[in-house]
Amino acid sequence: MKKIIRLFLLLALVQGWAVAMAQNERPVFTLKMRNGDIITGIADVSSITFKTSYGDLAFPIKEVASVTLGINTFGVDKTQVMDYLNTIQNGSLSDASVDFDKLIKMEVGAIPYVKEYMESPAYKKKEGSDISVELAYDVMLSRHNISKAFRTKDVLQTNGATSIEGSYEFESLTLEADYGRISVNRAKISSIGVIFKEVDNAGIGNFKLFANQNIAGNPNGGWANTGILVRKDQLIKIIASGQVNIASLSNNAYTPDGGVNGTPGPKSMEPSYGSLVFKIGENGPMMKAGDNYSGKSNATGIIYISIFESVYNAANTGSYAVKVSVN
Repeated sequence: MKKIIRLFLLLALVQGWAVAMAQNERPVFTLKMRNGDIITGIADVSSITFKTSYGDLAFPIKEVASVTLGINTFGVDKTQVMDYLNTIQNGSLSDASVDFDKLIKMEVGAIPYVKEYMESPAYKKKEGSDISVELAYDVMLSRHNISKAFRTKDVLQTNGATSIEGSYEFESLTLEADYGRISVNRAKISSIGVIFKEVDNAGIGNFKLFANQNIAGNPNGGWANTGILVRKDQLIKIIASGQVNIASLSNNAYTPDGGVNGTPGPKSMEPSYGSLVFKIGENGPMMKAGDNYSGKSNATGIIYISIFESVYNAANTGSYAVKVSVN
């Protein structure tokens, strides 16, 4: 009941909010692809329409932290999939082999229909044949890098730590990346992370890190991709302010320098709990930024920022305002 009440409160908030995005701010989308690639670029998106069992919700993009995409059957001909499956199950070996090859080449959206077919009460595993529905299913999962525990629904995470299950329907996303405009098909995307940056200068960005999402110990979106490229020996400047309360650390209040409950943070450059940290490249070493950092880059790559804590807890509250610049 509490979840329903919370959802309706959120619906009222979203429907009553008239969002006006600053002209020099646009959302930066970080797309995690099903093949393991990561694509980052600026998106011309002001809101996300999310279909739920309670109706369609229009979320201002500034309220969205991430969207994890399920396996959507949008655009897939179910009748065609079922015809292939019936031939594989009941047809001659030559016909089954032909339709097997056709089925495994279909887009990822065909996978839920194959699972539905296998879970039908009337379905029985085919014995004595190298060509089977089970083998086709395994090949399709492997080809698209999908776990057998896949979801068919999408999950939208707001900056207020609310998770909502539904459907974000789109065919493709167009991003302005460093190498030009690129259009990415939905079927190839695993998840979408959202942050904001100023776009007046490619080497400067203002960002907001949320304690209920951007924690270094959070494996799902803990590090915010700034989209800012730094080259070796360029000067990086990072300035931060704000306060977060970290539930895993007795709900103590922290500031970007690692200060706790009003006391200044440690002078050491080693990352301390609650401190602002950064890294160059997704796999680069973590370094402490604190509330005022200036130093030359020792590598070339995209700058990532986060709040240091090894344990992630969605009950964290508060945020840091962070300005990153490269000269």
